[in-house]
Amino acid sequence: MLVELSIKDFAIIDSLNISFGPGLNIFTGETGAGKSIILDAVALVLGDRASNEIIRASAEEAHVEAMFDVAAYKGIDKVLSEAGIGHSENLVIKRVVQRAGRNKIYINGSLATLVTLTEVGRRLIDIYGQNEHQSLTRPEEHVEALDSFGGFQKERGDMAEAYRSYVAVRKELEDISRESKDASERRDFLSFQLKEITEASLKDGEDAEVHRELERLKNSEKIKAAATEAERAIYSEAGSISERLGFLIKNLKGAASFDDKLISTVEALETGLYQLEDAATFLRRYSESIDSDPSRLEDLDTRLDLLNRIKRKYGPTLKDVIQKRLTLETELSGLSGQEERTRELASRLASAKEKASALSEGLSKARKAASAELEKKIEKELSDLGMKGAIFNAMIESERNPDGTPRFNEKGADRVVFYISANPGEEVKPLARIASGGELSRIMLAMKSVTSVGRVPTLVFDEIDTGVGGAMAQVVGLKLKEVSKRHQVLCITHLPQIAAFADRHYSVTKRSSSGKTVTSVKELNGREKIDEISSLLGGMKVTDVTRRHATELIEAAESLSVTRGKAPRKG
Repeated sequence: MLVELSIKDFAIIDSLNISFGPGLNIFTGETGAGKSIILDAVALVLGDRASNEIIRASAEEAHVEAMFDVAAYKGIDKVLSEAGIGHSENLVIKRVVQRAGRNKIYINGSLATLVTLTEVGRRLIDIYGQNEHQSLTRPEEHVEALDSFGGFQKERGDMAEAYRSYVAVRKELEDISRESKDASERRDFLSFQLKEITEASLKDGEDAEVHRELERLKNSEKIKAAATEAERAIYSEAGSISERLGFLIKNLKGAASFDDKLISTVEALETGLYQLEDAATFLRRYSESIDSDPSRLEDLDTRLDLLNRIKRKYGPTLKDVIQKRLTLETELSGLSGQEERTRELASRLASAKEKASALSEGLSKARKAASAELEKKIEKELSDLGMKGAIFNAMIESERNPDGTPRFNEKGADRVVFYISANPGEEVKPLARIASGGELSRIMLAMKSVTSVGRVPTLVFDEIDTGVGGAMAQVVGLKLKEVSKRHQVLCITHLPQIAAFADRHYSVTKRSSSGKTVTSVKELNGREKIDEISSLLGGMKVTDVTRRHATELIEAAESLSVTRGKAPRKG
């Protein structure tokens, strides 16, 4: 969920900080006030390409920073880990665009690549409008949508497990088949490697220990001199730190007999003196214990050379070499029964393929049945949203091997692609080819209304009110409200009927200051929300009549939300 957005020197935005909440976040404002610029800033932190044209005229660089609550979305952790970036419950993304062209990306304080940012961004927000950040246009997401609608979580889990088992057995069989046909030669080679590793008597982390001891012995004279000098300065020599501190403590004790405010300071100094004496004792004993040992130094050099040679051959780390020894032992023990093992694996592979194929066929059948129901519901929702006569098709193509068996993966063998005809008489086209941001927004809203499809926590709707008005606008607002119970929703609208459903309402305004155009955003309270909706109803002139109408719209929205929330959900 998007929690905070900070924008600086971006287009006509001087400096802006916005806090978001769960539910339905509505943005309203005059055309050109900067609402779409805010979405452009969001798109930038999701991975949009940066251009220095977005930098405010008076600035040398633009900053956009966003914080997300990702505690419930574990898929992001994997992407960050693969990129070597730390992760926590909060995710912070920062983009810096410089006029000189040196642009920077930070994720949780670490420099990141655009590829990593794009992978993270697509898991955080879907933007529906004239923007590329739309999971609905990615065909690989369509099978997820259909399976979510059909409630095929168990079937998908069974399919994934069967596929993993099949792949594991297949890989094992492929590995054993690639082994040398001359088992004796292979055994001799493995035995030589195992003997070399075993005779080295390795211990994980030993190379680091040897290196540390080697450095200590090489620098023993420096270490001893430093310890001796420190001990003398602290305790042994005339005028040492301990001697001078003891004299000061004695004087302060005398003074403390006249003013007890000094007692705690005297006690603290005495504690410090004891600690100094302990440190001096340690340093004296430590320096006495240090001796140069040429013989030991030579042994360590020889040992480190052996460890490095072993690591170069079998590493790169001693832990890897130790694991290599275990692997060699396992492979050697299995060479004698190689043919029998091959027959066993071939039998297991056939069984695993048969099981996965059966699950894939069952999933395909279930998807075809669910797709017909999904098509009906989506078309009804689209009709409710003002797209009467729209046709929605969920095309399912089952991929096959040359022998007729399913060509399955962890999701089954089906390729699912959504097609749409937005207007009567038009041919159906893939969703990815829908040009209208408003249409795409309403299609996604329809999808979200009939299913909990989607793993993206935040949805942004731009242009969803294009061509919508009156009672239809209220329908759109209600559906946005329903979707916001499962996802955080951000929506830009010009319609009061939609704005009335807001959990949080933000007003975007533009003003001139010192010859500059400045965009600002304000979260509205109850009275301000009524005035803003009044202005949407009556233009610049806000009257008692428009306020009453705005109040009625808000009350109607609250009533509809409560009524729909209590109604039993069909399908």
